[in-house]
Amino acid sequence: MADPKPEVNPGRPFSGMRVLVAIAIGCALGAAVAYFLKVLIDNSPAEIDLRRMRLFYLMVISSGGLGGFAIESMRQLQEEASDPVYRHPNSHRGRRR
Repeated sequence: MADPKPEVNPGRPFSGMRVLVAIAIGCALGAAVAYFLKVLIDNSPAEIDLRRMRLFYLMVISSGGLGGFAIESMRQLQEEASDPVYRHPNSHRGRRR
């Protein structure tokens, strides 16, 4: 007989606000990296079109936001999953003491 489909844990619902905060943090980190690259490129002898550089900075910042979104979304979805594949016997695996 087939196993019944596992239910989602209703204890902690998905929090969109935490995802938005993670996106903001990721964009802030991306902006810091973009600023570092801006300073690096400004002090180099290379001459690059300003429009291309702005698009590059936008890509770096949006990549940081997308990374924050993906990490927080996957973390919350994994917490909600009741499937035993996501439940490890050693819950402290990978954490420092």
